[in-house]
Amino acid sequence: MSEIRYYPIMVDLSGKRCLVVGGGEVACRKVKGLLEAGADDVILISPTLHDELKELERNGRIQVVQRGYIPEDINGANLVFAATNQSQMNANIADEARKLGIWANLADDGAQGSFVTPAVHRQGDLVMALTTSGASPALASRIKQELALAYGDEYAERLSVLRLLRARVLHAGARDGSGGEISPAVRRRLLRLAAEDAEGWKQTAWALREEPDLAAAELERWMESLRMQLL
Repeated sequence: MSEIRYYPIMVDLSGKRCLVVGGGEVACRKVKGLLEAGADDVILISPTLHDELKELERNGRIQVVQRGYIPEDINGANLVFAATNQSQMNANIADEARKLGIWANLADDGAQGSFVTPAVHRQGDLVMALTTSGASPALASRIKQELALAYGDEYAERLSVLRLLRARVLHAGARDGSGGEISPAVRRRLLRLAAEDAEGWKQTAWALREEPDLAAAELERWMESLRMQLL
């Protein structure tokens, strides 16, 4: 088999129809991954359902068609996940998707699909995706666990503050000490300093969590301290 080289991308799934065929644990993992990524149009087709899938249907998170797959089911889908326990069925679904120009993932044979789903570590806006290109999913899972230890809960808050700072610097006409608008070069340096500052963001994060009315002032204080470093 020739080497497969993948191009990593992050996809906005809002408004995109995602079809999952299969009702077991593997299909359940696929569905939960889609929902975590913001998918809002997930259709699952299977005559039997994992208990968690039943719960997701009851809560209105997914649509379920409780029967076997038929070729017409694929019409209108943007992404297709073939996650049944029948290899030939999965291959047939992927082949039908390919003919229609629809991207498909095979849960049991990623190389035969048009894309693979990586192992993902998520902390708020921080999303780390990794794959071994099918060589060892077990190793990908192990590396994901290592990333989870290295990049823990604090990164969700840190990125929330950095997002606010970025918006303040780029879109709100941030000013320097003399009242003039900050130049693009200085803005870039300011944002790099913010990303490297392991402590300065914490007071703003605390305010967002405990005293929201103080958050804007704390953000301004942090930005001013960063500006002072540029002098």
